[in-house]
Amino acid sequence: SVLQQAGRNPSQKTVNKYWTSQTTTLNFDDFCTILKKEKPATKPELLEAFGKIDTDNTGYISHDELYKILTTRGEKMTLDEVSAITKQADFNCGGKLDYNKFCDLYVTTSEQCCKTAREKLEVDSRWRQQQFGSQPETSEGITLPMSKPSPRIPRKTD
Repeated sequence: SVLQQAGRNPSQKTVNKYWTSQTTTLNFDDFCTILKKEKPATKPELLEAFGKIDTDNTGYISHDELYKILTTRGEKMTLDEVSAITKQADFNCGGKLDYNKFCDLYVTTSEQCCKTAREKLEVDSRWRQQQFGSQPETSEGITLPMSKPSPRIPRKTD
């Protein structure tokens, strides 16, 4: 879910590469490393993939072709999952997917997810600063006396 919020769409194989049976937690740096390795799909990459399916080079893929591919190759999808995609995708009256428009929709949606995630992180950061600022409060809203800060000891890892 977090990778998807960051604009990625990892397969289960990709997730399993980073989250093995020995993995119990990932820290933020680990997550950032994964994001650097797993780049979001670009429109040219998507168009190239669809082009391999569209052997007639019409710019369209039939609903039947799309269904067959999504339910038989790679990580197989269910009929409901394919239906959810086809409801969002731009089909013409002949039941074909205009994959150029679909790629635009995919890229736009991915960018919006990234933007929303960044905004949420910014809001959460501001909220944390408000909640954990210099005046700690109890649940009743009473300000507690400030304790003297302990001296900071620099470390090589800083």
